[in-house]
Amino acid sequence: MMGIPEMKLLARAHARVNGAIASADTRSDAHKIVDALIAERGQKIMEASWWPLAKPVVESVLRYPEAVRMAETIAPMQAEAVFEHLSGRLKLDVRTLNSERLPTSGKIVIVSNHPTGIADGVALWDAVKGRRRDLSIFANRDAIRLNPRLADIIVPVEWRSAFKTREKTRETIRLSGRAFEQERAVVLFPSGRLAYWNDDEKRLCERPWMSSAIALARRYEAPIVPIHMGARNSGLFHFLARVSTELRDMTVFYELLNKTGQRFSIHFGKPIAPDALEGRDLQELTERMRAHCFETLAQDPDADFPG
Repeated sequence: MMGIPEMKLLARAHARVNGAIASADTRSDAHKIVDALIAERGQKIMEASWWPLAKPVVESVLRYPEAVRMAETIAPMQAEAVFEHLSGRLKLDVRTLNSERLPTSGKIVIVSNHPTGIADGVALWDAVKGRRRDLSIFANRDAIRLNPRLADIIVPVEWRSAFKTREKTRETIRLSGRAFEQERAVVLFPSGRLAYWNDDEKRLCERPWMSSAIALARRYEAPIVPIHMGARNSGLFHFLARVSTELRDMTVFYELLNKTGQRFSIHFGKPIAPDALEGRDLQELTERMRAHCFETLAQDPDADFPG
């Protein structure tokens, strides 16, 4: 049985070990944020007994070290420099059609289907930067966690239901209002989630859209430029989607980094005047806009919006 002196020695030893462990954490802030973002997407998996054995393999497959280096590189950059860096790194093969339909100035709402994730925003940047660089993109708040300066371009939206607050909602509303006051090009991917593979139809399918895009266009009397974006995620992403939503979501950085040189086809539809959106049911208009962007413009870029 240990006496008090031995117990004090043991306590001091534990303190030294814990202090050494704490001081040994030499990860950069960006590195810690990448770890947090992945952990938030894979909470149950990381609590599993087999995770310590699988972790090195999973991190290697998902290009985790490369994701950390990328995050550390962009962490100190200004917002526009981040997009230019990602553009130069990925070198996407962006093919545009009818990009002249995007006005070079004035408030506008750009809506698009959402086939791949973060890379969709980079592809859109590449597609429009020759005409407009004053973008305000509604995107996951996680981007701001990596680099707060991205708030100059990104309107942050909280995707984690447990972390949604009135304050964050008010911030999103305030920043969107400011974007329209400044007559910027406001970009939304109204599904808020990535397209999924439909086994029965043997194709990608766009998820249901939220009504926020049309609601904003109505409120601020802004025209809408509808876009169809053609691209897809890897087979690994769609395989993991069948196995585990957490494993699927943990590919967030992998599905950005693996897009190097990938083709993105972007069809600009005809602008839709604000008055064409008035006097109609919001949900019905939203569903028509989803079908117009995802299906119609893919086949007929000159089609009129059937409002």
